[in-house]
Amino acid sequence: MREADYRMVELWGTPRTMALRQARYGRPVAAPVRPWPWEQDHDFLRACATLLNEAAPWLWQEVATWAETVGLPPERGLFVRAGAIPQGCSAVVWRATDGRVIAGRTYDFYTRMPTRHLLVTTPTHGLHHLGMNGGLLGGRYDGVNQAGLFVALHKIMADRPDHLVPGIPYHLLPRIVLQQCRTAEAAADFLRYVPHLASFNYTLADPSGTFIAVECYPGQPVATREHPDVLAVANHYTDPGLRRFQGLRSLAASERRQRALEQVAAQTGDGWTATQAALADHANDVCTHREFSTTLWAGLFDLTTCRAAYCWGPPCETPWQEFPFPHAEQPAVRLS
Repeated sequence: MREADYRMVELWGTPRTMALRQARYGRPVAAPVRPWPWEQDHDFLRACATLLNEAAPWLWQEVATWAETVGLPPERGLFVRAGAIPQGCSAVVWRATDGRVIAGRTYDFYTRMPTRHLLVTTPTHGLHHLGMNGGLLGGRYDGVNQAGLFVALHKIMADRPDHLVPGIPYHLLPRIVLQQCRTAEAAADFLRYVPHLASFNYTLADPSGTFIAVECYPGQPVATREHPDVLAVANHYTDPGLRRFQGLRSLAASERRQRALEQVAAQTGDGWTATQAALADHANDVCTHREFSTTLWAGLFDLTTCRAAYCWGPPCETPWQEFPFPHAEQPAVRLS
């Protein structure tokens, strides 16, 4: 794997304070993928900024302050990669046999995406949370908050809409969920309400054992699915109304990863180690090492006992590091 910038960054205080903190170590960098057609359309971005300001004014203040600090128009902060210069994603949420609610996630992308930061966020407005970011300012790609709510995003390869209307960028949605929502139901309600700019799935879970997959395509009604015991999400739509937007693309690999992760529910041993093994599965490409789809990180969360860990690299060969759960509001539940 090429040299990458793995690090933990602590953010705290007001939106302005956090923006200035990020501006001290992050500057705009080139994207590793083809740009979206609206990235330089400032009128379109200003319309998106209005929607973000309505949904989460604290986040708009953060991204606008960062942009202005590094010399960009404020609306450019909505979608810009920032890094200290040096697609397939899967998640599973399930209830282990001992009753613990566990979430696991792998993030796969190009090896040339250098910025891979774990952000520990303690805001003055909203819930404390930790989660990973791949360089898109202000966003989170996955994580957990102090209420025990877990979220992860998954890119869907789909046809681009014929006509795109303003919406909230995909990487900002998990951030808003982590900072504003306490339950999977509340997060799903929010994702149903807001307009979406891109085709993505989102995995949601909370300590009650509520598991929700949210499937989104711009301009279309949001679809959801739930399961009381285990829910795996990958890079394809299951909703028939949305599935048609994936055209003739093969979904076999994504469906195989989903089925493989769902099998974790059959494990009767320790749920934490069972999920670690499921995330390191090569036979079904949950863990991969390809140039254009390699596992850049994996996350593991026990939402019942308030335990969090990440491995910065493929979980088959990278050690897991545990991090403090974001200021749990109640003492962790201890299970015998």
